[in-house]
Amino acid sequence: MIKSKRIYLVNLLMDILPNSGSQRLKAKLYRWAGVKVGQGVEFFQGIKVQGVGELEIGDRAFIGHEVLFMLNEGSKIIIETSAVISSRCTLMTGFHPITPNGERIISREGTTSVIRIGRGTAVLAGSLVLPGVTVGEMAMVAAGAVVNKDVENSTLVAGCPAKFVRFLKDNN
Repeated sequence: MIKSKRIYLVNLLMDILPNSGSQRLKAKLYRWAGVKVGQGVEFFQGIKVQGVGELEIGDRAFIGHEVLFMLNEGSKIIIETSAVISSRCTLMTGFHPITPNGERIISREGTTSVIRIGRGTAVLAGSLVLPGVTVGEMAMVAAGAVVNKDVENSTLVAGCPAKFVRFLKDNN
């Protein structure tokens, strides 16, 4: 479970620590704040972790410049081994349902979910991964895609909303 006061300090430090040469320090800081970090993870500058859910980052994963992880209480984001989350991606575990007959159009009550990014997968620059999505192993999410549904293993998706483009390897 992420510790909110500690992650606040880590978020501030991520803005000033250099991209290279401080990977072990960054990993230690994230662990101190409650993030489960594997071995050999690469972190770039400007990464933000917001909320108090759980965040797990597998061995040899890459987290790019200004990635935003938004975690609701009780939610979880799992980045598996060797996955790549490219610059300025957002992973969001919750939302507020539309309530047209309520006090306001968007409910005060939020939802919570799990996001899983599979082993060896690449989520490319500026993509948005919405609550409850699983991106399969060795898949690729094209830059700027909005992923609102699960992505199969070894496929390329693109667009808003993200749609299947092609298989990335033969399925023979």
